[in-house]
Amino acid sequence: MSEDLLLEKIKDKLLDFDPVHFVEKYLTIDGDRFHLQKGGWKPFSDIYRYIGLKAVEKDGKPVVIVAGRQIGKTSMCAALEMYFCGCGLYGNGKNPPIRMVHAFPESALAASYSKVKLNGMIRSSVVIDDGNEIKGIKKKAYMHSLLDNSSESNDTLSFKQFVGGNHLWIESVGVDGNRLMGKTADIIFYDEVQKMMSIAIGNSSKILTQSKYGKQGEGVQVYFGTPLLRGSTYWDLWNASSQQYFHLGCGKCKKYFPLYTPGTNDWEDIWLYGYTVRCTHCGFEQDKREATENGKWIGLKDQQESKYIGFHINQLYIPTFTKEKIISEKPENNPINSEKTYQTQILGEFYHGEATIITMDQVRELCGDPGRKFRGSISPDEDLPVFLGIDIGAKNDLAQLVDSDRVKPQGQSYSTAVVIAMTGPQRMSIEFATAFKRNDLASKKGLIEEIMRKYSVNLAVCDLGYANDLNEILQTQYGEKFLSSQASNRVNEHIKFNSDVFPKVITFERDFWIADLYEQMKKGNIRIPMGSYEQIAMMIQHICSMEIKPSISRAGDITPHYIKGSTPNDYFMAILNAYIAYKFYVSQGFKIKNPAHMRDPAKDKPPVLVAYLPRMK
Repeated sequence: MSEDLLLEKIKDKLLDFDPVHFVEKYLTIDGDRFHLQKGGWKPFSDIYRYIGLKAVEKDGKPVVIVAGRQIGKTSMCAALEMYFCGCGLYGNGKNPPIRMVHAFPESALAASYSKVKLNGMIRSSVVIDDGNEIKGIKKKAYMHSLLDNSSESNDTLSFKQFVGGNHLWIESVGVDGNRLMGKTADIIFYDEVQKMMSIAIGNSSKILTQSKYGKQGEGVQVYFGTPLLRGSTYWDLWNASSQQYFHLGCGKCKKYFPLYTPGTNDWEDIWLYGYTVRCTHCGFEQDKREATENGKWIGLKDQQESKYIGFHINQLYIPTFTKEKIISEKPENNPINSEKTYQTQILGEFYHGEATIITMDQVRELCGDPGRKFRGSISPDEDLPVFLGIDIGAKNDLAQLVDSDRVKPQGQSYSTAVVIAMTGPQRMSIEFATAFKRNDLASKKGLIEEIMRKYSVNLAVCDLGYANDLNEILQTQYGEKFLSSQASNRVNEHIKFNSDVFPKVITFERDFWIADLYEQMKKGNIRIPMGSYEQIAMMIQHICSMEIKPSISRAGDITPHYIKGSTPNDYFMAILNAYIAYKFYVSQGFKIKNPAHMRDPAKDKPPVLVAYLPRMK
């Protein structure tokens, strides 16, 4: 081998220690090689290098990445995980193996990530030709060849072990993070952190106490997510960070200027059209992608005084997007996007509108029953008042979120069912909930019949929206044990039952009853089984998805209106229908107006005699 070729090989091997070089050399994404160098990808490559090279050092700090959708957060996680396991720096006899956890809010997201994103990246990594191919034996992709095949348990959906002992757990934090306890890790990637509860983050981070890399006792912590409303745990993490924004570098005056400034629309004047931007210092017009390559990250806060290193990245920095593409996403130009959707998913900003009605942490604290799980059935012998709420969506419910960088289009909705039982005075316990697996009429009817039977339902209420045919069939079958519901903006006395039409329908004032249900939750009257967290995680997200949009009348009166946010609310609406069924039951079809005179199902049972009475003579 010539000296030049030897030096080139040594140089190439050393470059493998650079995360950006490693990712471009060995990995693919959606069938194409990664592109992180040149072409306007510098904001992303800088983040790769900070996590891969700096965060693992003893003076490294946790990293908080606040980002819009479609910017490759989950792909970045997967690529960095492959780098740590395959770059040769760890588990090499000199440095100990690196142990990682990729944590999601719930197990369905973890399994989907492992099956689709991670396995795909491992098996589509580049096949390296070292000139030693054995005839007739097909070479494996680079990362696939590094998997430890000494045991079948080393390559599962939840665990991947590579040569040298480097390994990765793909798990969920659940309601409190306890499912991760017992593991020891050096790195945790928190994915979709905006959907995690604070207690789950706090508890799961304890597995880093004995970490070999990163700050002693804290390890390497990386928080990825898409911001929602202010005041959340994610918001607190961001505020405790250095809050770095990427600044472009002018090709003429060599000064730095921001493309995006939080809370303003200044970028619309800086970014002129297509890929052309204007320097705010000298007015020089230049290609945004070239200015990005000349740019750097600048923090709003001093890194030394910040607990976390924060990076803010949004769709404005995707090199393939023109200004016209971003402008087309604005609410006035896109009928699908609300202002919140535009702010959070395009600009990557925490929404500055109304405060959230109820947070995930509040749901756990006010409504959660630790340890209680879904019931498999409720026997008629229990004499327990039971109500079923159903919300029928327009789309097939088999579609799952397989990539956390993608979001289900607004308007697409699930069909859901929720069973509540009266377990005490004004105490409504959720006993079962499910999303329909199929959306055809026969499947929906069959599932509802099964729930009615297994849970001894006293009264079911189903929305009319996309289910007029289903309501007619089941109301014919069950009579007044199965009623329809229909939301309206204004109803006399807030609710009305019309028995003169078919199907018989309860028309309710939407804002009034949503406000009432949230009030019951804040009082702790709606109980949620936290022992079934994987089954109710999506329900909690739906409960927290509603937004308040105030309107002002001509007289100046302000009225709050509850609207669907950028994420689904189908489980919440099913709970609302179950709550309306309960109200119908206790008020005898809304005939009793005074709450004091309404029937209390929890008091219907005759008292049990427990005292001893002497035998009378």
